[in-house]
Amino acid sequence: MPERGAPGGRRQGSGVDARGRVVLSSGDPEPDATVAVREGTPRPFLGWRIVGGAVAMQSLQSLLFWQSFGTYAALWMADFGWSRTTIAWAASLQRTESGLLGPLHGWWLDRSSPRRVFVVGVLLMGGGLIALGFVQNFVQFMVLYLVTSVGSSLCGMLTLMTVIVNWFERRRARAMSALQLGLSVGSLALPLLAWALVTFGWRPVIVASGVLIIACGLPIARLMHRNPEMLGMRPDGDEPGPGPTLPAPPAARTARRSWAGGALRTPAFWLISIGHGAALAIMSGVGVHFVIYATEVLAISITTAATLMAVMTAAAVVGQVLGGTVGDQVDKRWLAGSAMLAHAGAMVALVLADGVALVVVAAVLHGLGWGVRGPLMGAMRADYFGRAAFASVMGFSSLVVMFGSVGGPLVIGLVADGTGSYAGGFGALAVVGLFGAVAFFVLGKPNPPRAA
Repeated sequence: MPERGAPGGRRQGSGVDARGRVVLSSGDPEPDATVAVREGTPRPFLGWRIVGGAVAMQSLQSLLFWQSFGTYAALWMADFGWSRTTIAWAASLQRTESGLLGPLHGWWLDRSSPRRVFVVGVLLMGGGLIALGFVQNFVQFMVLYLVTSVGSSLCGMLTLMTVIVNWFERRRARAMSALQLGLSVGSLALPLLAWALVTFGWRPVIVASGVLIIACGLPIARLMHRNPEMLGMRPDGDEPGPGPTLPAPPAARTARRSWAGGALRTPAFWLISIGHGAALAIMSGVGVHFVIYATEVLAISITTAATLMAVMTAAAVVGQVLGGTVGDQVDKRWLAGSAMLAHAGAMVALVLADGVALVVVAAVLHGLGWGVRGPLMGAMRADYFGRAAFASVMGFSSLVVMFGSVGGPLVIGLVADGTGSYAGGFGALAVVGLFGAVAFFVLGKPNPPRAA
């Protein structure tokens, strides 16, 4: 049977070996792009295995680095005598790094193998966590925390979303929702991490965390294939038809160039970025200060505060299932805007809280908002700007989003240190959440770019 796409029934740059396997040329981006063709033998779609590996990595990062910062922070304040604002600056460093690195990260992903980017990230993150177990002062801490943050970014959300966006189209919101579940699964284990910190101390635990990241991350890297076409498949597991299905590199490069530059000139890019930044201002503010707030204002133990975080995470799981189920059937901007209203309501509940009851209400509202909104951020950008330029668009957007993720913890920390109360900081973030909701509600889909 002649192969499609080349005169004479043969595709340039590909061939068939003695065992009947289609082998792509060594010039293709993926070094392992060899496809075994088995006629009539159904196989599970590789895309869902990739999602599974991504969920596992997100779970580890969430538990051992992102969501655990506030739990570690209470112990660092006791050990080193650091203030709330100092802790907020440390947390903001990670958000700043992620924002500034974003454009370069996206450019690297668009032009290199995501597996290579992922492996570099795993080694930097794991090594950074191990080294953090031996810090003696704030300067050492900040340098090593920056290294760990860079690694976390390279093997984290942008890399994983870029791969998943390329493997799914019709089921994109569902796949992104599954990816976000990794954040929740990791957070559900926070009480166990808090117990380990109290039992063994934070230094042994953070060293063990680095070892675990490397031990699990390197095998997961084998799943990081750029796109299904390089393996003779199609997005969503659709039947590719006879012969291997390859992407059209010139068209992909044209789309990438057009949207990578053109996206910044559309209102949609800025509205999504502003809404996302508002959400991360609340997310990062709660992530850094919630445990400290609960232990200081409510006078509860670290393990109980971590349990409240787990309640928040359980609500997020419900939201992620909801967002993944309906996100591909309804207008995503209305879901995202409604989720921002839930974020804002959670901040109001924390302002009014005088006991655990309203804090639980805040945790549930915040978790639902987080769960519904989170998967939509990447899915909306992919829907609006396409998958060819996704990494670059996300990278540039991170520069805008960075202001929210950096500002949230700082606002709460500065207000709490200045007034002795968290109410002003949480109230300010409630207003930010309302602005974010408006940004999503007025969002419109951009016109496709003209061919370059």
